[in-house]
This record gives sequence, C-alpha cells and structure tokens, in this order.
Amino acid sequence: MYFFIFVVSFLLLIIYAVKKKDPEPIFGVYSVPGKWYYLKYIVFACIYYFRKYVKSHAAGTDGSAGQGVKALADPATMDCAQMLSDHAKAFDAIFFISATRDENDKGIYVISGCERRSMGMCNGLFYIGLPGKGLLCSKKIPDTVLFGAPIGEFSAEGIKMEPLEPMKKWALSYKGKMWYQNEPTKLVDVEFTGEWSATSKYFDFDTDLHPPAIIRSIAREKWSRRYFEGLKTAHQSHYEQFGVLKCKFKIEQESFEFTLPSFRDHSFGHKRDWSLMHRYAFHHMFLTDGTSISVGVICQPLTASTMEAGVVSLPNGELHPVQWVDLQLYQHGEGGTAPNDYAFRFQAGHKVYTAQVVVEYESIHYVSSEWEARMVERFCRFSVNGVAGRGVSEFHYRHTDGRPDSVANNDPEWYRKMCHKV
Repeated sequence: MYFFIFVVSFLLLIIYAVKKKDPEPIFGVYSVPGKWYYLKYIVFACIYYFRKYVKSHAAGTDGSAGQGVKALADPATMDCAQMLSDHAKAFDAIFFISATRDENDKGIYVISGCERRSMGMCNGLFYIGLPGKGLLCSKKIPDTVLFGAPIGEFSAEGIKMEPLEPMKKWALSYKGKMWYQNEPTKLVDVEFTGEWSATSKYFDFDTDLHPPAIIRSIAREKWSRRYFEGLKTAHQSHYEQFGVLKCKFKIEQESFEFTLPSFRDHSFGHKRDWSLMHRYAFHHMFLTDGTSISVGVICQPLTASTMEAGVVSLPNGELHPVQWVDLQLYQHGEGGTAPNDYAFRFQAGHKVYTAQVVVEYESIHYVSSEWEARMVERFCRFSVNGVAGRGVSEFHYRHTDGRPDSVANNDPEWYRKMCHKV
C-alpha cells in the first residue's frame, strides 16, 4: 500500500515538473533557476569535480580548459605574450590598475591596458588621476584602437608593458600626449616609467574560482547541444594578481614619484567576441588595512547570464575566492548609466563584506575597431566593512551604435559629453 502511494506520488511529481513552465529570464537576458535547476546543479557538479580530479592526476591538458582545468600548466608560458590564433578576433590582453589606499579628498590612480589583436593592432589606454589636476587620458581616448604593435609585445603608440620575471615583475611605460578630462582641448606631454612587483600568488579563473559559484551559473541556464558548444568555444583563460607599482613620471616639466598598491590581469584565448558580452561590473579595491579585493558579476548570455567571480587577498598573503555576490546587474545601471553611489555584499572565506562605492572620476572608452564594447571606467572611494580604500570600478556595456565620425574629427565638444568628471 505504501509502495503504491509512493509510486503514484513520484509519477505525479514527474508529470508536474514536465508540464510546469520555466520562468522567463529577467529583461529577456538574466536567467533564473528553473524547474530542473537542482538536478542540473548535481549533474554539473559531478562533471566539474570529475574533470578536476582527472586533470589533477594527469600530466598536461588536452586543450579543453575551464571548469576546473588549467589552459597552461607552466606559469612562465602563461605570463608572456601569447601566440595569436588565426581567428579574426584572436586576442591577448593585459591590464594594470593602481591606486592609493589613503583617505585624502582625492586619490592617485594609474591605469594601463593593452589588448593585442592581429595585424599589429591593439586596444590600448592609459589614465592618470591626480589631486589638484584631475583625470588625464591618453590621447585617443575614448577610442582605444592603436596601430604598429610589434609582434609578441604589449606595446603600441607610446604604451608598453613588458614581463621581466614570470608572475613576479613587469615594466610599464608611457610616452606621449594626454588630455585633461576637465579641459579636453588641453594636451600635455607625459613620460611615465614604472616597475610592478607581485605581492600575492596569481589567481587562475580556470581552476581557482569558487566551484559552487561556477556550478550555479551553469545550472541556471537552459541546456542544449548549442549551449555546451558555445560554452567550449567562448572560453577565455584569465588570471589575476595583486602587487605594488613603483612609478615615476613627468607631466610637462613637473615630476612625480609614487609607490601604489596594484592589480593586474591577463586574458587570452582563441577569440574574444565583445558582441557576445551583454554586461559586467568589476571592482578592484585597495583598503587601508592592506586587504586587496577583485570582485564582480559577468553577464555573457551565451555561457552564463549571471557569473559571480573574484578574489580577496588578505594582508598575510592568503587568497580567498569570492563565494557569492549580491550585486544584481539588472538593478544597477541596466539602462546604460552606471550608478555612482551604491553598495553591495559578497562573501570570501568565512567573512561577509559590505562594500560602499562613491565615484570620484568617470571616463568612457570603447574597445575593438567596431566599438563593440563601451567601458565606463570609474575611479572610486570604497568603504568595506567600515575600512576605507580606493580603486577602480569598470562597468561594461555592449555597444551597438558603431564608431562615430566625431572620433576621427577629434571633436572636443563630443569628448566633453562622452568623458566627464563626476
């Protein structure tokens, strides 16, 4: 009798689950857990941990990176310019962010980035933020398309980043014109040199992210053959590391010298198609107690419409992957205007962090020759669990309006509208 009741109840549950419709994605973009979410979570967890176990007991990789498997096992091979694939959107990108930890009225900021592309082109940028002067932008910003990049170098049109010792030291330099955000028609000559030194181990997104965060993001999506093919083809290798930047620079005849806490990342892969990315919001924070944080949420609907990621580096050198982030992208600037005063929470290790964000400067630049990505670069004051700090927040938006003629014409009025001081 009890067995009969159990069988009937089980069959009714199966019928209910089959007939029940999955909830629609928020704004047609952000997937929410459906009726098979928990079953998919268990299935993908088994796949993820099995892959991780197999690769930990085997030498090398079969080229199928991600979901617990390294793309490259040798750090020295990872931490240099990668050979670009034959795909038109092949890429290899390096990015450095530095800022003071202090609580002064205005902070000191330095950003340098270079995304290598084929045929000697790269997307490069350079920013300096200084008290009393404001934000300086490399000459072409908001455009970032640079030419004449030597093969195998992160370098073009005055920007250069060069590895000196794998995962330990990099040399940074910039020589060229920059313009003041608060006075776009004013160009000044800038010469910058710096040495970046690591203060933490590198954090590999292929293997070091919090496993349940990855599993949640995959289980939330609708599964199909096409989905898993996209998950494989859209994969990019990415790792991050905290350090310190010792730099000297001259603006016209005025000299400056600083030692700043710093962050860098390196991304590479078969291709980077910015048109696949809907949005992301990342925050890189340097706190006065010596803690450094990288935390964000990514929305790339082809693979994961909500992916929580990041790492916390404690003063003693420990790294803790971010376990969850409660910042919902659809509630923060979904219409295209990034928020300038907001808060969110996240957890790493056994600690929950509450981060408050206030933007000091904001600049917009565009990536790829077709301007497929609009980056809102924000230079911020942070307070995390009451501890002050500074850093950078980057909000990405997919851009579909193309590259305007105003860039080629160097229209200063257009610059004022697109790149403004908060």
